[in-house]
Amino acid sequence: MTPTIDHDIKAGLQERLDAAHDIAKAAGDILRHYFSGQSFSVEDKADGSPVTTADREAEACIRKSIDVAFPGDGLIGEEYGSDDADGTTGYRWVIDPIDGTISFVHGVPMFGILIGIEHDEQPLAGMMEFPILDERAWALRGSGAWHQIRDAQPAAARVSKTNRLDEAMVCTTSFDYFRAHEFPDAYVALGHACRRTRGWSDCYCELLVCTGRIDAVVEPELKRWDIGAIVPILQEAGGRYSDWTGRRDGDPGSARGIASNGLVHDELVKVLGPWA
Repeated sequence: MTPTIDHDIKAGLQERLDAAHDIAKAAGDILRHYFSGQSFSVEDKADGSPVTTADREAEACIRKSIDVAFPGDGLIGEEYGSDDADGTTGYRWVIDPIDGTISFVHGVPMFGILIGIEHDEQPLAGMMEFPILDERAWALRGSGAWHQIRDAQPAAARVSKTNRLDEAMVCTTSFDYFRAHEFPDAYVALGHACRRTRGWSDCYCELLVCTGRIDAVVEPELKRWDIGAIVPILQEAGGRYSDWTGRRDGDPGSARGIASNGLVHDELVKVLGPWA
């Protein structure tokens, strides 16, 4: 049973989630500017992942907006770190200005902006914005998950009803990531266990799970900013998130993650357990 949230805390979360819509749109304007043809630089970070001018400008925009509207809130971001992670209010924002930088660099529009909101380190609200696709999803614990395409009326987001892994469509990342983490056999086992797999790992795949278009996503490596915004949306849509052992339910600190409709989750844990 999902624990209830104190009324005042929930009101604070709602206020921040409302602001997250506007903040994400402002960051999206920056990304659209670069995606439409404005030149940008690309560098490799210490871990080998790329970062662009657009990543940094979008995160700076998000940070400034949060600092002005909610001074004292903690903040963790992919590009500028977590020096101000704790804050003084109990609320913390977890942001990824471009989840899917490789897609962004290559002109693939499936990247997204992720804005998660925690209270006492619990992921309780989240926003996913896809500026090129003009699609978004959001949720607050206890208030349901919502999905909108362009200017259509927001609709309730719900996961699929597929209840067997051998009938499920599962997205994951490329074989190279599994091989780099020294468990290529997990990739092979996953392919054998599912009806179909698709090899794309940007946050758009998690959106597809939250809206019932695919059944699960398997990730071999995640940071808190990759999943913090997604966990409350997935849970409110009726799904489940855990690590590969199945024990760390809803924990955005899990390095290896499964986001599913909940019905095929235990089967995925069984398949991936040997490499957990």
